[in-house]
Order: sequence, then C-alpha cells, then structure tokens
Amino acid sequence: MDNKLDPGEPTEENLFALNEEEIAQRGIDNLPTSLWEAYHALENDDVIINALGEKVFDQFYNIKRAEWDAYRIQVFDYERNQYLDV
Repeated sequence: MDNKLDPGEPTEENLFALNEEEIAQRGIDNLPTSLWEAYHALENDDVIINALGEKVFDQFYNIKRAEWDAYRIQVFDYERNQYLDV
C-alpha cells in the first residue's frame, strides 16, 4: 500500500479447479505447502533477508532449521493409525 503496487485484477474463479498447465498459463505461483518447502523458500526470500539483515536472518534461519528437525522426527497419529494398526 505504501508503494502503491497494483495487485492485479481480482478473480472469482476457483483456482483449485485449475490443472497445473492452466495455473502456469496464468502465471500463478504457489505458496510453500510444507514446512520443508517454506524453509527452503526462506533461503531465497530477499524481502525477509533484507528486512532482518544478514546477522539476524542467519540466526532466524538456523532457528527454523532446528524447528524443521524437531518436526520431521515426530511420529504423528496419522502414521500410527496408518502403519501400526497391524
């Protein structure tokens, strides 16, 4: 808003009904769908890197790596129900 950027034309189309080709044709990018994807997207996010500064960003990035490591080793109810109900 401060920079008066144009957000583009609104759409009332159900984007979830589009296939990958239609999404690409419209130039639509997806947000990360997992913590892993978000962690890796953070590496290339110049807005966050510049906003935080290199030193703070490095610390933040390392914290997010630790968060991912703690998350990825968890066994969730879905996995217990799916694989241990033998």
